[in-house]
Amino acid sequence: MGAGDTVEELLSLQEIDLEILRITEELENLTVEMAGLESEAEDLGTEVARLRAQKEEAEERVRKYQRSVQAGRATLKRLETRAGAVSNMQQHFAVRTETETARRNLRMAEDEALGAMQEVETYSERLRAAEATRAEATTRLETRGGEVAAARTGLEERLARHAAQKRDQEERIDGRTLRLYQSVAGSRADTALASLTADGVCGNCYTAVPKQRQADIRAGRSLAVCEGCGVILYASDSAD
Repeated sequence: MGAGDTVEELLSLQEIDLEILRITEELENLTVEMAGLESEAEDLGTEVARLRAQKEEAEERVRKYQRSVQAGRATLKRLETRAGAVSNMQQHFAVRTETETARRNLRMAEDEALGAMQEVETYSERLRAAEATRAEATTRLETRGGEVAAARTGLEERLARHAAQKRDQEERIDGRTLRLYQSVAGSRADTALASLTADGVCGNCYTAVPKQRQADIRAGRSLAVCEGCGVILYASDSAD
């Protein structure tokens, strides 16, 4: 196999590798997207549970304060009955003092009950909004999940085909050249090959190539690696 043929085989292999990279990135992007949707739904579920617990705690406070209100009203009723049965001023003042205290306690319990009921309403509104948002997020997750599953299946099929093409293509290249390509491609996220320009510089990083090496590359006597960026240099038709 001549140097020109070797370069063509390497360029074909690179194209397959780049397509595999693109497919892999698409699969990774789908994974990240689904993770984001799942995290959103999970966070909203946590928020719904938190608001539900706060609402239940507020409802328990309402029940507690309502019991206090009922007890306070019963105490006032008993004191009113006692006030009608006092026989002297001392008893009268004692009952009046207890009654004033009971009324203050009752007002406090009523205020606390009202505040707790307002909290229940606030948490109820927040809970309804959070549940609606979670339902929307769950629907998005389910809908997009089906789309992503179908897209993933297609991409994985394409990836398998390109992996088979890659194996076939690698068999067409001699071991030493393949190892050089793999070494260069393994250390780069972009191209592993670049053309030598007519001006004698690397077509990837524009580093000047020594004249003797330029001559070897153009004559197809050997493959050369750019001293600047490390790609494999080859002579393109336009650079001849």
